[in-house]
Amino acid sequence: MMNRKDFYEYVKNNVKGYLPPSYESGEITIREFTRNNGIKLTGITIPEGEQRVVPTVYLDSVYQQYAKGRDLDACVGDVADMRIEAQDKATFINMGLPDIYNYEEMKEKLQVRICNPEWNKEQLADKVFTVHGDFAAYYTINMEEKERGIFSVPVTVELMKEWGVSAEQIHTDATAADRSRGVMLLNMNDIMDSLIFGTSEPQNLLHEQLNMDEIEQPMFCLTNKAKMNGASLLLQEDIRKQIGECLGCDYFVLPSSIHEVLILPDNGFFEVPALNEMVKEVNETEVEQQDRLSDKVQFCDGKSAVMENAERREARLAKAKEAEMAKEQAAEKGGIHGKLEKVKNEIKSKETTRVPMDKGRDLATVL
Repeated sequence: MMNRKDFYEYVKNNVKGYLPPSYESGEITIREFTRNNGIKLTGITIPEGEQRVVPTVYLDSVYQQYAKGRDLDACVGDVADMRIEAQDKATFINMGLPDIYNYEEMKEKLQVRICNPEWNKEQLADKVFTVHGDFAAYYTINMEEKERGIFSVPVTVELMKEWGVSAEQIHTDATAADRSRGVMLLNMNDIMDSLIFGTSEPQNLLHEQLNMDEIEQPMFCLTNKAKMNGASLLLQEDIRKQIGECLGCDYFVLPSSIHEVLILPDNGFFEVPALNEMVKEVNETEVEQQDRLSDKVQFCDGKSAVMENAERREARLAKAKEAEMAKEQAAEKGGIHGKLEKVKNEIKSKETTRVPMDKGRDLATVL
């Protein structure tokens, strides 16, 4: 059996025999692509004639079939079939360079996608991206969006220069385009019922005002209508604020995948380390590597919509509490001046607006 490298070379040298004559003059290339979370894929491009924008056919799954015993030449035929199918799709989309380079035509097709920047340094190297706390937002042009998948083109730094716009402008327009794809806040209980019992589609709760005491084990899912690449909606401040108004409280954000995030109302019972550990375990055991978003739980203030890393928030609050305690202890040990300062603070905290006539006696009593 051939190893991967030899298999790919065999496909490259023989695939034209399975394609129409129009592919005969095209120069075939094989290259490695870095996808989300550092996943490496090998793709082959086979131009048809003088074609300038060529669809890529990925060979990894074909090699896996070959390793499981599929006939070698049958695998080459599969690659040819995939290439013809990709060409039909490209023709249908009418994907041409003039369209891609026309920003006014492309901006409505933009989409924000988010990832963990620590896991995706190589992937982001040539892409336009902006940093938002623990997340990096990068951008794609969705040339086709259907139930079975999305055919997209990444927005690179080179393409941004051709457009003559800034990364901030791209983010603004991509955010608007994402809103047009629909914003969904769904009850996880309703989602499970729909999947298991075939009940109706869950209700979008985003504009509702819920009573958390009436919902058993409240947990919600934020995504888009297509439920694909919907986690990026989390970056929109007004959406976070709407969620806070809907729940009527602060909440945790569990980064379950690039397609959605889970919203957990902060009822005082959850501990951040346990939530982080849960997310990490689920990522490692239940989520495909290319779909993983992050292991870091976020906390969002329901009123201000400010979102921050939940672990760092707890550390910040603990540090502030320690500083306050140290200040109080220093005041207690500071002799008469420290005690006077403490008395002044107590008076302020009680919103006292005047000092009693017998203030000398009162202070002496306190001291």
